[in-house]
Amino acid sequence: MKILGKSRGVATVIAVALGLAIGSGVTDGSLAAAQMAPTGLPVPPPPPAAKPGPAGQPATPPAAAKPTAPASGATPAAQPAAKPAAPAKPADAKALAASGEKKFKAGDFAGALADFEASETAKAAPETERFIGLCQDNLGHYPEAVIAYEKFLAAVPASMKQQGDEAKKRVEAIKTMPGKVHVETTPPGAQITVDLATNPNAQPNAAPTPTDLDLPAGHHTLKLSAEGYTAADKEIDVTYASKQDVRVELVKSEPPPPPPPPVVAEAPQPAPTPPPPPPPEPRSKVPAYVTGAVAIIATGVGIGFGVKALGQSSDFDKNPTTQKADDGENNALVADMMFGIAITFGVTSAVLFLSNDAPQSAKADPADQKKAPRVAVAKKAPAKITITPTPYVTPTGGGAGAVVRF
Repeated sequence: MKILGKSRGVATVIAVALGLAIGSGVTDGSLAAAQMAPTGLPVPPPPPAAKPGPAGQPATPPAAAKPTAPASGATPAAQPAAKPAAPAKPADAKALAASGEKKFKAGDFAGALADFEASETAKAAPETERFIGLCQDNLGHYPEAVIAYEKFLAAVPASMKQQGDEAKKRVEAIKTMPGKVHVETTPPGAQITVDLATNPNAQPNAAPTPTDLDLPAGHHTLKLSAEGYTAADKEIDVTYASKQDVRVELVKSEPPPPPPPPVVAEAPQPAPTPPPPPPPEPRSKVPAYVTGAVAIIATGVGIGFGVKALGQSSDFDKNPTTQKADDGENNALVADMMFGIAITFGVTSAVLFLSNDAPQSAKADPADQKKAPRVAVAKKAPAKITITPTPYVTPTGGGAGAVVRF
């Protein structure tokens, strides 16, 4: 009892400590499991371990433990540091690939694509790259499918040679697919002509806007035209198996200006009537007179020499000498020449007297002259007469001649 009496204070402390342990949530039914801190407070239990999450997702971190409030009048103990969370387990690439293949066979290409891309992120594999291309191909994402196929073709395993050949053919087929271009205009109903500059024979598209065009890969120029609006050109770049939208706003054109009034041409003024030609001057008779006079003179000289020749012939018959014979022949020759000159000039004088030099228009019918335009006739200069004497000598005689120019 003395001991108990002396240790009454210690018993009180123990009883208080036991009560705190029971009230703090020690539920395992054993008071011996509670550890006492140096101050008499129980040690909090360790935090639970992190639970692993589903495949392909990081582990769920443990919830932070709530601190326990110390009992009234007790000194709080120092809390130990929390243990670091366990690292998340890496995603299982093989399991993801198997899941993606199962979805691919079931026709769930979008779900299969997500699993294959997650598997490729965890661990790259040629088979996974091929399945990614197949999924993109079936979803209609052709440019993305080509990228995946070409990544697979960059390192095709020997065991997948057949799949590599199929992927290569599919890439070539996709690259020949035209691009789809959806064209809209404001206002609608415009005609579209493709690449008119490089193909002058290009015809407008059968369907007006809005419409869809299938164009091969490359650079193209669209010419859009509508009645009452200014034609517009739109340049676009088209890639294979692509889709794009083109919107063009046409500007209303101003009406053309009215045509200018027709110009009335003035009637040409009639040409002035030329004055009538002057009457032809009478022809000069001087040449006829001169030639006639020469003919007369030549006739007289011829007669004189002829008479002289006849007289010398008579003398030669009476008293023949060589001198008389020569003189008679010379006189007879001169007489013949003079007679020839007289005949020539006589004929010329007769022609000059009888000829008429009036212009042909003057002799035409007056009715014809009214119809035909009149032509001025130049005034004829008077004739100029030139006489050039020409003497000559022969072994048996001599004489003289004359050349008349007019």
